[in-house]
Order: sequence, then C-alpha cells, then structure tokens
Amino acid sequence: MDRFCVKKFKEVESTRRKYYKDPNLDSIHRASLMVPEITGTDVDISFLNHFLLKRNHENVACKITAIDFNGNKVESRLFKIEKPIVYTIQLSSLVTVPVSNYLIEFFSANNLFIPFPAVMINHRGKGFVNQVHSFNRVLNDIFENDVINQHHVKEASVDLPLTKNTDTFLLFSAGPFACKSSIDIEVITNGKTYLENIPLDVQRFGTKKISVREHFDIPEDIGGIIKAQQPEQMLFYGRMLTGQSHINGSFSANHSYYDSSTVEEYWDDVRTSTRFYPFFKDIQNIARLYPILSPSDLKISIGIFDDGKLLEEISAGNLQSPSDDYLDININSLLEKNKIDLNHISTFSVNVNANSGKMPTRIGHQLVYGNNILNSSIAVSLYNPNIFVPENKKSFKWGQIIVGGNFDSYIGIVADKGENPHILEHDALVKLYDKDGFFEEKHFVIKNGSAVLLKASEDLLLTNKSDVDTPNYIWCTIDSEHYGLNFFSVAYNLKTNHFSGDHGF
Repeated sequence: MDRFCVKKFKEVESTRRKYYKDPNLDSIHRASLMVPEITGTDVDISFLNHFLLKRNHENVACKITAIDFNGNKVESRLFKIEKPIVYTIQLSSLVTVPVSNYLIEFFSANNLFIPFPAVMINHRGKGFVNQVHSFNRVLNDIFENDVINQHHVKEASVDLPLTKNTDTFLLFSAGPFACKSSIDIEVITNGKTYLENIPLDVQRFGTKKISVREHFDIPEDIGGIIKAQQPEQMLFYGRMLTGQSHINGSFSANHSYYDSSTVEEYWDDVRTSTRFYPFFKDIQNIARLYPILSPSDLKISIGIFDDGKLLEEISAGNLQSPSDDYLDININSLLEKNKIDLNHISTFSVNVNANSGKMPTRIGHQLVYGNNILNSSIAVSLYNPNIFVPENKKSFKWGQIIVGGNFDSYIGIVADKGENPHILEHDALVKLYDKDGFFEEKHFVIKNGSAVLLKASEDLLLTNKSDVDTPNYIWCTIDSEHYGLNFFSVAYNLKTNHFSGDHGF
C-alpha cells in the first residue's frame, strides 16, 4: 500500500459546499503550520492580517513554539494579530538555543474556515531568499486525522535538476511523534528506475534532509520523475519541502504534491481542465507536467494570448499516467518556434483534454520561472468547470512581494478566462501594505484572458529604505467584483540571479 495521506478532491469540494450553506458547521478555530530551521539560513514568517481584512476577525492570536533537536519545547510566545498590517516575525532570533522546528498556531473564537493559514515562510541566506507558503501542519484533532489521513498516496511533483553545480533535495519532517522508520524514494530518468530505501530515525518535530546526489548514482544534466513514499504519521499532514540546491548553499524550493496515479478519482464529465499564467518575457517560462495523475490518457496544449485574445493553441504532446514520461514545456521556445513576438504576450494557458477515458480531478504541475541558475518552481493545479463556485462570488486575492536587499520581484495579476469565461474584463483595485499598514493603491482594468505584469522596483516603485542588507516583505490585496483573478510573484537576487516564487492566496 502506498503510504502517505490525502483527502479526496471531491470530498474537499463537498466540504466547501457545506461551509457556504452553513458557516457554523464543523467550524475551525485553529490554523497552523510548521517552519523548519535550515543550516546556513535565517528564517522568518510573513503574513498580511487576512483574518481582519478578509473576514473581519479582530481577535486572533498567534502562538509560536520553538522546539529543539530532541523534540522538546524551548518556549512559546504569543503575538496578538489585531492590526491591518504586514506581520513579519524573525524566528531564528526568537530564542538563544538551537532549534529544529517552530510550531506556528493561530487561534480565534471566529470560524477560520481553513486550517492552513496564509503565511509565507522565508529562508534567507547569502544571495538568495526562498519563499514558500505553509506546507505541513499538526492536525487539530483525531477526527480531522480520520478525514485527512484516510487515503494513502506518495508525494511527487518534484523537479529534478542535477548539474555540476546543483542537487535536488527532499526535506522529511516528523510530526508530534518520533519517527523511526524509512522512506522509499523512486527516481525515473532516461528510461531507468532507481529505488532507495532510506532509514529514518527522527525525533518528534525533527527533520532529515535527503540529497538525491548522495543517495543515487545518476548522471548529471538530466531531468526526471521523483516519488517519495513516506511512513504514516498520526495527527500530521506532512507535505515535504523539495527543491534544488546550489553548491554555494543557496536553494530554491517549494512543497511536494500528491502522486494520484494509484487513486481513481475523476470528474463526472470530460470538460477541459485549464489555467492561465503570467508570461514574463525577460526570463524563462516553463510548465512541467508529471505522470502523477489518476490513471488517464491526456492531450496537453498551450494557449498563447495577446491582450486576452487567443493567438494560437499549440500542441504540447500527450501525457499518460502512470508512465515513465513527463512533459517539459518551454513557453519561450514555443513562441520563438511559432514566430510569435514575446513582447505582445502577457499570458499563456495550460489546457488538458482526455484522449480517452475520464478527466482526473487533480492535475497538479510545476510552473517554473528563472534564468536557469536556480529557478523558481511553483506547485499549481488546473481549474475545471466542475469546481464549485458560490453564487455572486468575487475576487479577493493577496500575496507577498519581496524587494530591497538586492532583491526585486516580477508580479503577475492574471484574469483567468478558463476560471471565469463569462466576463469581458476585471475592474481591479490593488492595495499595498507594509509593516505600518496600507500605504498605496492602484487601479487596473484587466481584460479577461490577459494579465497585468509588473516589476516591483519599476512599476510599483517599491524599495527597501530601512535595511539595505535584508529584503522587505510587501503584501498586496486584489479586489474585483468578478471571480477569476489570480496572483503570482517571483523574486530574484540582482547579484546571483537566484529565483524563488509562489502563487497568492
């Protein structure tokens, strides 16, 4: 039996429908995440008080517990989250003893609805910062464990860049109980399959970093498919931090995603699954699809859009799941091959249709941006018309922007025509926040199917005036009377060209 756990997507949809029908049903009053310390970095968390701005919750408390390498509590501190500002908490300087992990918990008497808070984890080192949203957590109770951990799948959706200067790593985390077991890692590349069973002896709330290069004798300059079968862990939702590391200690990482290739979960019809993404002409734009979907035979195409109008839909090949083949789609190369001017393009879409059989509910993939040193790889999923949309739904999205300290960011605000095909444009209000609160707003009219593309330093005039050595975290909210807006941000270091990015909330 495959041994990691996930709530089925249709069950997630059922829960969403119940929430909208009766907000007091199975209400949530604790949201949490774990934040690991990683050698060679300082770590902090950053978040906009979305509890107040989105739901008008005025009394929220954040409790942070530092945990040592023996799994013991060092101390806990309480922070009141009351103001409409950006909260940045420097975790690495919170206590004076070595720390393995931080347990971050948010509590409210009001219904939080989602047990994962909209928090960014930022690991900072020389010449890089890695940003990733909350990715694992201690479950709220045994009843949540019954739901979350009822179906067992492997973890995947991990990019595999192995070069002279880069490695791929997976960070295993133990939950509230010590883990003495093993993890099975499978690497498929160049028609070969490599298997390793790696022993684990990890204290509660401890971590183990697993290097692909150290455990596998694999040639350099390759790509491939990685799957990890983790041991079962009670009361823990344990997605992995995975990514690429540079020989100089820098890394760019995101969270893993489910390998659903052993799970038969499909929509009731075969309508197209799609998603629109920003196209940044000055860097590489790549979509990677791995054969980790419910068993299926799928046709993949890329839509190229100019000002919201489809210029061309380009075939990107077929994806058979499960299989040993994945799709690595370089959007820049597609545009050049089809003689399309990069300067005219603001968005592209990833489209999936069934060649035969059914349409999987989960089509996760990687959205890659960068200049081929340390690229940003963002875990994303396609939209399908069967996904529940509440009546009179609007857009309220928010996300982090990193600037200053030799960092700048590309920002894409996307009007996703696949998610909402029924409108012509969005009248979008963008508000900017820092540690002191709201400081500026901008208004954009975004044609459906297009995007507003911004560079933080040039188009938003965002800089870091307080500390030239440390990046600054600016957050924005995006409002529209129509649903279908999405936010993406990709930060990079001006000296090293190391990238890291994520989607908004």
